[in-house]
Amino acid sequence: MRHDIIMPALGMAQDTGTLLAWHKSEGEAVTQGETLFEVETDKTTMEVEAPASGFLVGISASDGDEVPVGQVIAIISDSADAPTPKPESAAAPQGSDETSGEDTLPPGKPIIMPVLGMSQDTGVLVGWSKELGDTVHQDDILFEVETDKSVVEVPAGIKGYLVARLAAAGDDVPTGETIAIISDEPSKQMVNRAYSTSAAPAEQSVKPTDEEKPKPVAEPAARVDQPQRKQTVTAPGGKVLASPKLKRMAHQAGYDLSLLAATDLPQPYHARDFEALKHASESAGKRAVGSPSIGAIHTLSARLSGLEFEAFLGWAADHLDSSAGDHVIAAFAGASLADKAVVRVDRRGESTTYSTQQQLSQTVESDDKPDLILHDLRGTFISSAEFPPDRAPVIAIVGSEGDVTLTLTCMDDQLTGKDAAVLLNNFAGRVADPLRHIF
Repeated sequence: MRHDIIMPALGMAQDTGTLLAWHKSEGEAVTQGETLFEVETDKTTMEVEAPASGFLVGISASDGDEVPVGQVIAIISDSADAPTPKPESAAAPQGSDETSGEDTLPPGKPIIMPVLGMSQDTGVLVGWSKELGDTVHQDDILFEVETDKSVVEVPAGIKGYLVARLAAAGDDVPTGETIAIISDEPSKQMVNRAYSTSAAPAEQSVKPTDEEKPKPVAEPAARVDQPQRKQTVTAPGGKVLASPKLKRMAHQAGYDLSLLAATDLPQPYHARDFEALKHASESAGKRAVGSPSIGAIHTLSARLSGLEFEAFLGWAADHLDSSAGDHVIAAFAGASLADKAVVRVDRRGESTTYSTQQQLSQTVESDDKPDLILHDLRGTFISSAEFPPDRAPVIAIVGSEGDVTLTLTCMDDQLTGKDAAVLLNNFAGRVADPLRHIF
């Protein structure tokens, strides 16, 4: 199987790249991931890896050559003895008739599918941010591309008019392929088509006449500054397509991006959709997947001597009808929270839930939903721990060299900051002076 090796684009406005050196020779066997050559632009130098295993043949550029972006400079073939086809440019010259029967492309600057990763062969066009005929500026977002690692907003890189879109939302386009043309002047003949038959439908060409041109309903500048939202295909497997900025904002706020799927907003989602995400999260009563609700997180810690507590547990094992461990610690924590509380104790991979009251003797095992969760890490090598809030406030208990550290985390709608401080202080007091709680 033939794999074309092209001169990659390391920047949006890059026209050419200088081939610094080949790391493999003509006819040499290569393995996927091995470095084939080094390329230099005015901003960076990058090692380009082999996209597949095979034999390197048909090298058409030498060390020091300045090669146009997208031009095929070598081929990886299944056999070193196979006939070597002459490498061709990955993109037909703009404005020529070399389009295999398709519409003649208008003249202008070709925009290619960028290389966003060392091992990237293709990119999925998520959607266009500009319509045909729009004026674009260098920093305007032209389209969005999804790889196996991220969704990236790609700026135009140059100023002009978008006169051709050669791929549609959902197209999986090889890197280096021309997917758009930006011209210095408006064009009466514009092309809008899909790269593959599996993409969203697109008209094969757009050739407006004076009679067909719609009359503007707003000032011309409005199209540039306020582009219309575009509808894109749904991502495979129910995956949510969102810009990196929105993903960061959602992660920092603890919101679940999948909640936007229930709105009428089209994918991909952008930073401007954050308010809609916030409202959707509040309506759903969720902060994140598996989390109970939205609100601030409180984290408090207390460190105290654990000698009295360990001695008390030894005494309780001999004199009280209890496990002298989980039973006692659950009773202490429950009494610190309320007159009656349900406490779950997680210790060494096992969980036991207790119904507690103010007196230790009234604490019994229960199947009820816990009001408080304890992670007892005493007796382990762990010296500090902090667990994210669950469906109830969480306290981590760590023991080290006679000391005990208690770390409480909770959501604001579970316990206010004041109530969290009271809980932790009461619990720490009982652990430091356990004899006050033996009846």
